[in-house]
Amino acid sequence: MVYIIGNLINKASEYIWNIFLPVIILLGLFIIYKTIKYRKKISYVDNDKWVWSKIRDSVSISLSSKIGTGAIIGILTAMYKSSEDGIGGESIVMWILIGMIILVPITYCDVLFSRVTNKQPREFIDYNINNKAGTIYAICLVILYTFGFVGFQFTGIQSVVKNISENSLGYNFTQTGELLYIVFPLLVVASIIVITKNHELFIKSLSSMIGLVLISYGLFFIVFLIKTASFIPEYLLIIWDDFMSFRMAAIGIPIGLIIGFQRIIQISETALGTSALASSEGFNSSRREALIQTMSTLLTIFIAVIITSYVFTYGKNNVSNIVLSQNNFNRISGYFKSAKIVTGFAGEAIIMIFFIFSGLTTILGSFHFINKTIKLNENNRILLYLSLISLSGLLSVTHFNMIFDITDLLMFIVGTLNITAMFVFTIKNIKKYKK
Repeated sequence: MVYIIGNLINKASEYIWNIFLPVIILLGLFIIYKTIKYRKKISYVDNDKWVWSKIRDSVSISLSSKIGTGAIIGILTAMYKSSEDGIGGESIVMWILIGMIILVPITYCDVLFSRVTNKQPREFIDYNINNKAGTIYAICLVILYTFGFVGFQFTGIQSVVKNISENSLGYNFTQTGELLYIVFPLLVVASIIVITKNHELFIKSLSSMIGLVLISYGLFFIVFLIKTASFIPEYLLIIWDDFMSFRMAAIGIPIGLIIGFQRIIQISETALGTSALASSEGFNSSRREALIQTMSTLLTIFIAVIITSYVFTYGKNNVSNIVLSQNNFNRISGYFKSAKIVTGFAGEAIIMIFFIFSGLTTILGSFHFINKTIKLNENNRILLYLSLISLSGLLSVTHFNMIFDITDLLMFIVGTLNITAMFVFTIKNIKKYKK
């Protein structure tokens, strides 16, 4: 039964993305054009100096919620989906770069409109479409983040524990073992933190440490890049060759373009409204907050796409037993192995720490989105949160592909509603906010 439901969700997601992606592209281009036309009329120039204390919170919330395990898993899965049974797949880098031309500026528009109107995403959709659309958006966003994105984090943390267990202890987890000894303890810890109302303290602590983890991750990649510098021209050639042999979807759109758009949205959360949520309590002007979130989006995409694809592609072409497998754990293990072969245990350890810290931050941070978007009393919000992360944890072990397909479908719904609201705003309400 679960497999039947999974297949139906997969087909529905593929069909909807194939049909409506051109519409999303056209709406995005129109929104960008109108933003350029009206930006000076609806917002002021910020001539103040950049002060770290004023941008720290917005940057920390944005990066800690976007950069993480899900980004790496998403790119590795996208590489496989755009390949032919594991052959190729590197062209996803080019497709994502093409998609960035439209989707990254949408982040700027999203945050700018939210700040100018002083409305958070749900309120913005209520205002520009209707309350029913706002309710659908809120429900889908919460499920997307607390079920979909959290599922990626569970999978990443499981991969770290399983990798250590298999390589250092010689012990292989069964599915039951994964549930009992990895997922269940994580659920218990998250439940205690949320029920005791200490989630904000933990999120702030993890967010402050994630900066150091990101710096370490960046240093790891610099070392990896220096040691494999001779591979860079080959890496670029591999991407180009794979890009030139792209496959088409049923209606003539390149499959890579569809997957590229999906992964940009999943990695950087552009068009979902979460950047506007992250900047809702910022202390900067509308333009500066929009710029900060756009810069965070670019950094997130670079870390996810370039680092992940380069490290894995190097291993795939130079290290034995690293293949672009259909199995999610094997892909992640290949990523770990490539890092270890080049940078030693220290590089592998940095990646594992990155997986754990970013995973925990997203798992706890998802409760933040429930508090911001769902109009329920506190106990019901906690119950909803625990139900969603429990289901996500279960399926991350037994049916990860279902989580991935549900995520793609929900991203379409949430992104389309938010982009439609921005489109309506630009043709109907933007003139009301002239300064």
